[in-house]
Amino acid sequence: MGRRAVATALGCTLALALPIAPAAAKTIVTRSPDSLAPASAPAHWLPPEPWVYNHWLPYDETRLYRLLGITRSELWLQLRDDRRTLAQLAARRGWRDPGRLADALVAPRRARLGPARTGALRDRALRTITQGHLAQHVFFHSLHQFALPSAAPDIFGVTDAAFRGLRKQELSPLEIGRLLGRSPGAVQALSIEVLRERVAAGVAGGAMPAAQGRLLLRRQLSQLPRWLDQARYNGPPLTRRGALTALPQDYASNPAISANGRFLAYEAYRQKLKAAITLGEIAVLRADLEAGRSTLVSPVLPADANGARPRSAYNAAISGDGSSVTYESSEGNQNFAKRYGRIGVLLCDLRGAKDAHPVAEYDPRAPDSQSAYNPALAADGSRVVYTAVRGGRTSVLARAPAGGPEQVVVAGAVAGGPRFADPYEPGVSADGARVVYTLARGPAGRPERAGSAVFVRDLRARVTLLASRADGPAGAPATGFSADAALSHDGRWAAFTSTGLGGGPGLFLRDLDGGRTLRIPAGPGLVLDPVVADGGAVVAFTRVRGRQAQVWSWRRATGALSLVSRASGPNGLPGNDRSEDPSIDAAGTRVAFVSRATNLDPRSGGTPRAIFVRDLVRNTTRRVSDPSAAYPGTTP
Repeated sequence: MGRRAVATALGCTLALALPIAPAAAKTIVTRSPDSLAPASAPAHWLPPEPWVYNHWLPYDETRLYRLLGITRSELWLQLRDDRRTLAQLAARRGWRDPGRLADALVAPRRARLGPARTGALRDRALRTITQGHLAQHVFFHSLHQFALPSAAPDIFGVTDAAFRGLRKQELSPLEIGRLLGRSPGAVQALSIEVLRERVAAGVAGGAMPAAQGRLLLRRQLSQLPRWLDQARYNGPPLTRRGALTALPQDYASNPAISANGRFLAYEAYRQKLKAAITLGEIAVLRADLEAGRSTLVSPVLPADANGARPRSAYNAAISGDGSSVTYESSEGNQNFAKRYGRIGVLLCDLRGAKDAHPVAEYDPRAPDSQSAYNPALAADGSRVVYTAVRGGRTSVLARAPAGGPEQVVVAGAVAGGPRFADPYEPGVSADGARVVYTLARGPAGRPERAGSAVFVRDLRARVTLLASRADGPAGAPATGFSADAALSHDGRWAAFTSTGLGGGPGLFLRDLDGGRTLRIPAGPGLVLDPVVADGGAVVAFTRVRGRQAQVWSWRRATGALSLVSRASGPNGLPGNDRSEDPSIDAAGTRVAFVSRATNLDPRSGGTPRAIFVRDLVRNTTRRVSDPSAAYPGTTP
């Protein structure tokens, strides 16, 4: 689909009504279409075999494209509904016998491997041709494998089971590592090592041809920074005998408050399977804090010839006056609603209900990941900043919403090289002039020498400033590792966490213009997700102690710490469950955050996760996310 067609299909309105109501509250049976699956297997079932979970395709996939005369995009369109098979596509291309195609795919390996080994690989090839979900997984879910979770004790410092549990709570792999004292650089270096070993094992054992191994590894390494930085959990819900074990509830996540403190963009998760398949698993909503209502921003798309639905929208950023919202968007599995298509960054101008339009360009000839993600929006709307792979490098890019070329803010090393240096966590000042990011870097095979630092790129002055450094205009660079990059709206103050500025791990605030670095006394526990108001006046952050997570604020003028995640009143009760992921307005008067707590607002109603806003001046806390706004005119 060309860019013009994409812009037309992605119409953006502040919707007041949707044409399709959510699914009725009933159990939905979703059994696997795989012929090898037991009768009780759910739709996402996969054969528990190493070649499947390691993506050891038994043939060179470029040979498949040549034999059928298709592109990878055409294969994706066929397998997007994983009840369809590659055999059906092959039949339309003249290969009516799946066995004949399987023979042709493994034929180049017969002379070297012999008839017995080739026969086993031919059987695997036949299964990729005749089993839709297995083929979708092996071809397109390159980082959905057991290798990294199984190595969680070494990479992240937690068990495999604990890692998966934390991912379901929507902590990114980088955040999980930081909670256990692992630097982003070490996490990335160890992950690269594991992926290299798995590909080498597949090639050495004959399970995968060398050319396919090189292609798979390049694909995995180019996607790795996105996977490490992704907080959203994209795994399946729990099922028993093909049915959902419990009817999940809708919930909200990932708040972004406008600079003027009036508007808030956030994600609304649709948990009812029928509605998610029809409308998309995740939607972006905007809350008007003064009017007290939430409205849908991301559109409901009609089905088109390519099966446009479902399309999820998530990870929103909002302009200073709330008039524009940028977010990630991706197409999903048509059978199970989970997103796995190429991720794009869209910008939605809400004034006059104008169309959303794509911000990032794609090159269909590029072999690397074609996703753009992690958008940040200047408060004045002058610039969108995002991350994408360009020329084999994970890069932070900037673009004017009105158009024009992509501007490279920082480019990492080429994926698969002897060294890596990849940017994470981009943020942008209100005027779009400064961009903050965390840079993870090190030798690919030496995790003990890997680290990370926080930088700010001044796009007007064309200079890069090291933020993670000791006090003074030329303070010594922080040792250890620094991460959690955040920038104030006015672009002068950068907050970050660091293990290497003396006194143990802590939270710091750097005055980029004045050359000062302040250590913020954040209290006991580990700090994540700092956000900064103008003038560095207020810094809000998540403080984690064991299983408890709370949102706190620190006021620079007084040095006072205040609990944000508490009920209304100056001494309201602390939240009785996890609170995290703060976002702050420019004046430092309102902080939005996510919480599972049920005692922050009487209107919480038992929602498993909701968005709250704490007014630091009025000492009020209220829930602002509204699940029913994702289905206007209905009740959730």
